[in-house]
Amino acid sequence: MNVESGFQISDLKGVVRRRAKLVFATWLVVSLASYWLAMALPNEYESSATVLVEPQSVDEELIRAGVARSDLNRRLGLMAAKIMSRPRLSRIIDDLSLYREESNYLERQEIINLMRDQVKVEPVIPELEKDRQTLRSNFEINRFKIHFRDHNAEVARNVAQRLANDFIEEHISNRVEVSQKSLEFIDAELVRLAESIRAIESRVAEIKAANPGRLPEDMAANQRQLERLMTAVSYARRDASTARSDEAFFHSQSATARELLGGDTFDRRYGHETPVDRKQSLNLLLTDMRSRGYTEKHPDIVKTQAELATLEDQIEASKSDERPGSLAEHGAEAEAERARLRRLHAESEIELLRSKEEGLLRLLGEAPGVAEQLDGLDRQYQHLFQSYQDFSNRRHQASVQADLERRQLGEQFRVLEQAFIATEASSPNRFVIILVGVLFGLAMGGAAGIVMEAADPTVHDARQLQASLNIPVLATIPEIWLESDRLRKRRSTFRQSFATAALVVLALVGGAANYVWVNGTSGDEQEESISRNTGARAPDSPTGELVGTP
Repeated sequence: MNVESGFQISDLKGVVRRRAKLVFATWLVVSLASYWLAMALPNEYESSATVLVEPQSVDEELIRAGVARSDLNRRLGLMAAKIMSRPRLSRIIDDLSLYREESNYLERQEIINLMRDQVKVEPVIPELEKDRQTLRSNFEINRFKIHFRDHNAEVARNVAQRLANDFIEEHISNRVEVSQKSLEFIDAELVRLAESIRAIESRVAEIKAANPGRLPEDMAANQRQLERLMTAVSYARRDASTARSDEAFFHSQSATARELLGGDTFDRRYGHETPVDRKQSLNLLLTDMRSRGYTEKHPDIVKTQAELATLEDQIEASKSDERPGSLAEHGAEAEAERARLRRLHAESEIELLRSKEEGLLRLLGEAPGVAEQLDGLDRQYQHLFQSYQDFSNRRHQASVQADLERRQLGEQFRVLEQAFIATEASSPNRFVIILVGVLFGLAMGGAAGIVMEAADPTVHDARQLQASLNIPVLATIPEIWLESDRLRKRRSTFRQSFATAALVVLALVGGAANYVWVNGTSGDEQEESISRNTGARAPDSPTGELVGTP
């Protein structure tokens, strides 16, 4: 076709007449190829099991579940990650003898990846939510489906049911494990708290044993005892003062009695001072000098001690005198001695009471520090004891919750719809493949015809010739067909039609045979192996019954 002359509607009939065979051949080849492709693809059957999420059967107001309820999508993701792990899928492949042919040329990980691609877990939106124009973001999903695709319908059913069983077992195992670990954690915390409480009790006992009298409960008794000691000290001081006065009085009486008998000798030596009075004065002087730091070798102390020795001899000599007047002196001396003893007793009692008073004051001063230590330990003890009580209550609750999960009275997964053997293949969609092939072949044929027509330099009519040579066409001679030409044309058309029909029939029969060969014999051995190995996990349990054991 001469493109420079343009393409007009009148040329369409000529194009169709000239390129119809090419368009038809291209369309036929592409269509038959799509048919062969559709027939050669193996059937894939999809089977699914529906699992219902049932809430716990015990009233939640009585017993709350030990495992917090969370979004089903998140839990399904976690459980699916465990179930779709390499060890779990390898166990399923070995138990059900899957992918025996693929094992000859694929690695184990590639087979596992292939199986993962054939598994799909999806939550089921409630029917009430489907009717809404806009889905709520917080609606609760209470069931999900497990899909599995395989070339064998029975294999797809068995694997889907096995996966449903694994989800149920994993759910039970997770809940029991969580409740048991919670119980173990609480037990460990109780042991730790009990040890801490015992340590504080031991520390308190040590502090109380090391601080007798300094404890807060002893302060009131110590204060009362201190008051009594202060009163006793005042009484003892009064007694000492009285005894001191009596001692001085009776010494004076004794001196007076001696003066009446032999007072001239004493008066000449000491004036009006008696030997006893002089002795007391010297003792006081000696004590004063010693208090000022004089040593025993100091002249004043030596002189005073010598004079005291002389006075002692004189007093002893006067006591041995048997004159009648000495009876009064002896009586006064005896009373003075008794007064002196009372004074010494009162002074010693004062010293004892003062030492006790100082001890009590020391105990009272140290008591606040001990009380602060005990208060700190008491606060720790109260906090730990309260925590221990809380964990004890939680321990009882956790024990009940663990028993609830072990008896499968909590939230459960139950098979709502058993996996079924699909009667029709879910893929490939052969009708769509063939339809797409037919349309694509038609498009390819049309494109091929247009390309060939555009590349053809042949002039087909007078208009094209005149446009190409710029010479007016005076006349056109039509093509003359003889009877022999028509007969030869019909025979050629018949042979081409017969060959085309034979090719089409052969292609159709070959595609059907290919379909039978691919989908009729493939997987027979696998199906027999599945039938032998499904005894331990029968998938045909009643609908709604729990499949699998914890």
